[in-house]
Parts: sequence; structure tokens; C-alpha cells
Amino acid sequence: MKTIWTRLLLALALTGLAGITGCGGADTSGQSGPQKKAPLVTVRAAETASISRGIELTGEVVAVNSVVIAATVEGPVGYCPWREGDRIERAGQKLVEIDRELYRSEVKASEAALDVARAKLEDMKAGTRPEEIAKAKEAVLQLEESASFAKTDLDRVTKLAAGGSLSREALDKARMEHLAQQSRLSSARQHLEMLEAGYTKTAIAVQDAVVNEAAAKVNLAKARLAECIIAAPFAGTVTRVFVRPGDMTAMKSPLLELADLSSLVVRVAVPEAHAAEVRDGMPAVVRLDAVPGKTFPGKVVRAYPGLDQRMRTRTVELTLDGPAALMPGMFARVRLVIESVPDALVVPREAVIVTPAGGQVLFVVEDGKALQRKVTTGIEEAGRVQILSGLKTGEKVIISGHEKLKDGAAVRLPEAGKSPAAPAKGGVR
Repeated sequence: MKTIWTRLLLALALTGLAGITGCGGADTSGQSGPQKKAPLVTVRAAETASISRGIELTGEVVAVNSVVIAATVEGPVGYCPWREGDRIERAGQKLVEIDRELYRSEVKASEAALDVARAKLEDMKAGTRPEEIAKAKEAVLQLEESASFAKTDLDRVTKLAAGGSLSREALDKARMEHLAQQSRLSSARQHLEMLEAGYTKTAIAVQDAVVNEAAAKVNLAKARLAECIIAAPFAGTVTRVFVRPGDMTAMKSPLLELADLSSLVVRVAVPEAHAAEVRDGMPAVVRLDAVPGKTFPGKVVRAYPGLDQRMRTRTVELTLDGPAALMPGMFARVRLVIESVPDALVVPREAVIVTPAGGQVLFVVEDGKALQRKVTTGIEEAGRVQILSGLKTGEKVIISGHEKLKDGAAVRLPEAGKSPAAPAKGGVR
């Protein structure tokens, strides 16, 4: 009996000791520190804004109406008073004259020949003068007498030759003289008839053709002389001069450059990858190195129909919407707007995370938790990304502190007026 009570007391003592030890353990565990806090994140509300997609290009300012004036003949320069920057007021104004005295002489000679041909034609059309007819009649009378004398002499010689008094040679000579006189008389009578009837239509037509031929020679001589005088094809500004008066020029050698500064455009080369997207009226933003810190809105006014075979680019010309002090040769930086969305849903670029599988996600904060959203993105510009699906306007997306977040994880937002502290080394905030 005594043994039983002894064992009972020993058990109660051990139980009390265990209770004391357990209370002490609870106090010790409480000294291990507070539980780990939720990560601190920064959020930004998704908003609707204008966003665009474009390509960055470089180009230069050029004049569409620009020409190099070249010589068409060789010779010394007689007239060229221009200097760079001089204004040519009108098309057709004389720019350069090459001195060729030979061409001037040819013009004078051809004009004189034309005057002679015209005077003869006028005489033929006016008819024969009376004094010419009288002179022709007198010639006919004289030839009739000569022919009559030759006939009488032939008859006499024939009789004598028949009687043996003259030789056969004398008879032949008399016959030849008679025939000659008859021929002269016939020609004189025909000439008289022509003078009395006037010139025929054929003769006048032939002389008229001679006049036309002489006039053509005059025009040819003047055309050669005109090649010595080079006129402006349009009004513009002299941008470069290659010769001065007295210089010798050769055919096709450059004389000066002329540009119409009202036709200035910005010319750029669009890579082949974007060549098919270019269209007339496409907006652009232009920056000029000569005007730092300023941008100029512009638009495409011409897209060349084909690609440069060597560079594989498409030439595009733009004009500026506002006034600008442009000069040929200026260097331009152009942003060509390929696509523009005026009411796109956008978030900062930092909010979008690319998954190992190649997808795109972001985290939104709802009720203190980070919820993962799979999104589809569109245009990216100036640190912003267009969200096509997976997000609504006004939702708060996490833009920092989401590197190791999991879907549904609790998060903390910075207090008002305070920015989140930078993470310590090792990733602990």
C-alpha cells in the first residue's frame, strides 16, 4: 500500500515539472521575432491615351526643281554675271552666253541669200517689163535677117557645088551655118513668146521653193546661234557657279546650278521591310540638326513606285506642315508614323513580364493581393505598351516589385507621399 502511494506521488511530481517546462518553451518561442511581411510594390493605373508605331529614318532637304545648266556649244563665256544666292526672276531669263562670231556670220549670210531669192520671186510674179520684150523682139529681127542670109548663101553654094565650082566641104559648111542660124532664131522666138506670156506657174513654184530653202537655212543658222544663249528653265536661286566670263567651255560641261527653293522637301529612304506600309498623307515628325530642340510635323507627299535595286530602299518625300527656314542639304531626322491609335489602353513598359514560355503577363492589385493576368500587347512607344486584351481601364497594375510574385500573393502599397524603399541585396525589402 505504501508502495502504491509512493508511485502516485512520483507521477504527480513529474507531471507538474512537465507543465512548468512547457510554459517556459512558449516564452522562448515568442522571442524568435515577427513573421515576414508582404512585399512592397508600386502600381500605376491603366489609362486610355494616344499611341503610335513608327520608324526612325534619316534624310536630307532637297529641291525637287533643281537643275545643272550645261553648255550646248564650245567657246569662250561672254556673259555670266551670277553669283551663288542670286535670284532668277522668271523663266526664259538669260543666264549664260557663249561668244561664237562664226554663228553670227552664218546668220547674216543666210539672211542675205534669202533676200535675193525673195526679190527674184517678186520679179517673176510681177511679170516681164516692156523694155525686156522690146529687146527680145529686136533680137528676133536680127536673127531672122541672119537666117535669111544663111539660106541665100546655102542656095548659092549648092548651085556652085553642083557645077563643080566649089568643094563638098564648102557646101557642108554653108549647111551648118544655116542650121545654126535657124536654131538661134527658134530660141529667140521662144524667149520672146515666154516674155510676152510671162513666167509659168512651174517656174514661179520653183523659185518659191528656193525662197523656202533659203528661209530654212536662216532658221538653222539662228538655231545654232541660239544655242550660245542659255536661258533659265524656271524662276529660282543660283546655288552654284562653275564658270566666269572668259572661261572656255566644252559641250555638256556644267555652267551653274539653279534651284527653286519653294520646292524643298525632306527626302528619306525607307527600308524594304516597311516599304509597302508607306502611303501618301502618312504623318511624320521631323527634327533638323540645324534647328536643335524643335520638331516639325509633316506628311508624305510622294512615295516612289519602286525600290532602289542597290540599297533595297524606297525613296519617300515629305513636306512640313508649318513654316521652317529650310535650305538644300540640311540633315533631317524623321519619325514616320506607320500606325496610330488615338484611344489605346496603355500601361508602363515595366508592367509587362515575358514568361519563359514566351507569353506576356502582368499583375493587378485587388484587395491587397497580386493577381496575374495574361495579356496581349500591341504598339510600344516611349516607355508605354498598348494592351489589346486581358486588362480594363483604371485597373492598377504593378510596375515594380513584381519580379518574384506569384498569382494571389499578398502585397503592400507604399504609404501616401512615400516611394517604396529600394530592395536590399539578396532581394529582401
